[in-house]
Amino acid sequence: MKTGHIIKLETSRQCPVTVGDGLIEHLEEHFDFSGYSSMVLITDTIVHRLYGRGVLATLKATGKKVSLFTLPTGERAKSLSTVERGYKFLLANNVDRKCLICALGGGVVGDTAGFIAASYLRGIDCLQLPTTLLAQVDSSLGGKVGVNFEGKKNMVGSFYQPTAVIADVALLQSLPPAEMRHGLAEVIKYSIAMDEGLYRILERKEDNDFSAAELKDIVLRCCRLKAGIVEIDETEKTGQRAILNFGHTVGHALEAVSRFKGKSHGEAVAVGIIAAARISQQLGILKADDVERIKKLIAKFGLPTSCPGVSPDALINTIRFDKKTTLGQTRWVLAKGIGKGITGQLVAEEVVRKVLKELCR
Repeated sequence: MKTGHIIKLETSRQCPVTVGDGLIEHLEEHFDFSGYSSMVLITDTIVHRLYGRGVLATLKATGKKVSLFTLPTGERAKSLSTVERGYKFLLANNVDRKCLICALGGGVVGDTAGFIAASYLRGIDCLQLPTTLLAQVDSSLGGKVGVNFEGKKNMVGSFYQPTAVIADVALLQSLPPAEMRHGLAEVIKYSIAMDEGLYRILERKEDNDFSAAELKDIVLRCCRLKAGIVEIDETEKTGQRAILNFGHTVGHALEAVSRFKGKSHGEAVAVGIIAAARISQQLGILKADDVERIKKLIAKFGLPTSCPGVSPDALINTIRFDKKTTLGQTRWVLAKGIGKGITGQLVAEEVVRKVLKELCR
């Protein structure tokens, strides 16, 4: 039996997060499928080609009816039209409330499948099986599910905790280098906002190749960080969960302005991290040396540190729709040191504009 490390995420419902190497081939050892009437595997075309058949075989071995619903790849599939197709598929397959949805894929699959599960029949169970570094360290756990709408990131969604998350780092070994880089942006986010020790590990790393053991340690570390925050502020009522959005204010705006085609989520977050660091410097709370360290680390892993050609005005206009904006005021997540993120910061528009102009040159 392949063993995994289990993080017990205690929120409105208990959600065990299992992290290990080689778990996907032994799903039945890490999750109890016995109480379900049927299962629906939701994945995308690329992941299905790589792992879908094996997971389907495992699910079918339980003796339950198993159906397959595939999404196209890419952020543009994260839409209400995809959700509507999902509803029609579930309806055609007579899915009831004892069905289990299994989300096999990266962030787009997890967010979309999670929202379908949250809203169909007012909620059916969802097992998250993240296949990318980004999804394993961030999007698969915490209960944020949803889709993009009218060109705005994650505008329609819900808080709906998965029944469980099983993160198999063996799946990361087949990721293209670009996908690994995109996930590392989220890892860097955690390190700057919450964990200086993790930052030093990344800083000491001499190349972009990570062993299975290194990946397991990174995924575990990030999942524990996120679980600790989600447990105390599951639905963003106190503002503490906002720390997980470090780099995402400008990041989400950049994705939206590029119509989800120009930069991946990870690349956009990398630029957003630089923006947050420079705004922090402008406010006098982050040293210039730390800003340079952050820029150097992001560049080392092949991630962008600027967004030339993008309109600063377009970014500012989009930021006004950010979920941290209330009564026209955006509360920024900034940093006062490596591992020392702070939330709820009001920033004058001229400061934001100055920083964005520098990044967009």
